Amino acid sequence: MNDRVVIEITRKEREALKELLKVFQRERDSIISFSLEGIIRENNRKEEIMKKLEYFKGEKDRLFEYVDNEDELFQSDVWKSLTMEIERTMGEIKIALQKNMKLLSFSIDYVKSSMDHILGFIISFNYGKKTEKGLFFSQG
Repeated sequence: MNDRVVIEITRKEREALKELLKVFQRERDSIISFSLEGIIRENNRKEEIMKKLEYFKGEKDRLFEYVDNEDELFQSDVWKSLTMEIERTMGEIKIALQKNMKLLSFSIDYVKSSMDHILGFIISFNYGKKTEKGLFFSQG
């Protein structure tokens, strides 16, 4: 009986991981399009899914104490199939996470460079003209 419950929770865990992968893909799209709103939305969604995954892990750990024959469960085709799918999805999540981190780093560098360029322009504009008051900087 508990074997079936553990299998069912593992299926839910697999589905949550697949959803997490989709979230990383949507997050990538938001990063590429410079959508801060999208990045925040997907980040919140990741947090929700991580809470679900924590819950599933806790439930599985608790239920494993009551499994009649762990070896039989671990040798079953259903368990092997589920764990293979979970491992494959985790690998894809790891790759997606690494890509998103690189994209975010690139985006941050791009924004910083743009801001430096704009600030340099403003400073040169300000100091290139004789004005009584600076454009953005108070003189006092």
